[in-house]
Amino acid sequence: MKILLIFTLFLISVGGGESERVTGYSGGGVLINCAYKTNFTSNPKYFCKGSWSNCADQIRTRVKNEWINRGRFSLFDDTRAAVFMVNISELTVEDSGTYYCGIDIFFDYDVYTTVELNVNGGTQAGQPIWPRHLGPSTSSASPTGLAVYSAIGAGLVLMTAALITAI
Repeated sequence: MKILLIFTLFLISVGGGESERVTGYSGGGVLINCAYKTNFTSNPKYFCKGSWSNCADQIRTRVKNEWINRGRFSLFDDTRAAVFMVNISELTVEDSGTYYCGIDIFFDYDVYTTVELNVNGGTQAGQPIWPRHLGPSTSSASPTGLAVYSAIGAGLVLMTAALITAI
């Protein structure tokens, strides 16, 4: 029973985090989900690389609910879901590093989420390398999504334990 409790607590604890880690493969792509609060749906969104004090925009837009492209970077601000997605295609090892999903707040500090991107030199076994216009070859879950899956997993573990106890 102690093992079940420890496992359940572990599942619940993996859902949060202040930064997101994303892994991609050279030649492939990644799709990064940047969730935000609904009161920021009208604000411009951007994705930049480097230290926060000297972050170089990779893509920035005020456009909503439409894919915007800038080189290998594409951004879609889904205002109904309060998430913007950034697709990076044709990854290279040099793309590895710290990025920020940012929301431009007028006359105040911007709101952002840190993203750590690691690009491995080879392609992932069995994973297709998508042409740029077809989408990403890997994707990452948002911290909110992980929390939901963790809660569901924990619930299933508890229900299984209750069923075994009842039998």
